[in-house]
Amino acid sequence: MSSWGQKLAFRWLAREETVATRQCVHFCGFRYSRGELNPYETYARALARNEPVAQARTAFVEFLQHYRPRHFGEALGLDLQRNYPLWLYPWTRRSVQPGWYDVPGDCPDVLTYFSELGISRRRIGLEFGWMENAFASIRQHGYQPARFRSVIRARKFLAEDGTAAYLILDGNHRLAVLAALGVERITLRHLPSATVRRSDLPRWPRVRDGTYLPEDASKVFAVYFTGNQRGSTQTPAARLIDDDR
Repeated sequence: MSSWGQKLAFRWLAREETVATRQCVHFCGFRYSRGELNPYETYARALARNEPVAQARTAFVEFLQHYRPRHFGEALGLDLQRNYPLWLYPWTRRSVQPGWYDVPGDCPDVLTYFSELGISRRRIGLEFGWMENAFASIRQHGYQPARFRSVIRARKFLAEDGTAAYLILDGNHRLAVLAALGVERITLRHLPSATVRRSDLPRWPRVRDGTYLPEDASKVFAVYFTGNQRGSTQTPAARLIDDDR
């Protein structure tokens, strides 16, 4: 589904649900409200403690400089039998964007896409703005998604015992702030038709076509419940690039 199609689907077909923030998880497997590895929440907690903004920014950049996964297992902190392309999920037929780009400024996101040359300072600056503006707004006004048109969008995962996790598709900065401020429950929206069920694993498209080994697919699903605790994938720090051209 295209970005435009997804927005329409969420507008007309999504279900609203109130969930615990600790059930929510970033694309990279970093869970919220658990005191675990999560670069966005660490940033927001530093702001909540009134630590110097420069200190929070430095810690975030240092994380980015060492989180440089080459394949999906590395990105999620998993030891898999095969090296799968970044962000190729076993439960979808969709093709994926390349995980690595020639030009840092072409990376859609600095936390999930990478360049051999390094990291765009301009892109990092955007992250600073999104996080700090979200923090200032929520601390001043509270979380008002209707007023600011900022509903958190997620994909629901269901384990075989009925336990649910929510992969945050849009709203990770806001969620990090809410978790840092001690909010324990939030209202989000998800598409029931897009729910990923562990019981359906043998029928997941990338398992059926042989791209994924079933045991690897199971580990990818499970990490969104157990969390990614392995953030550093590269010892030499990536360069910060001033010119994106």
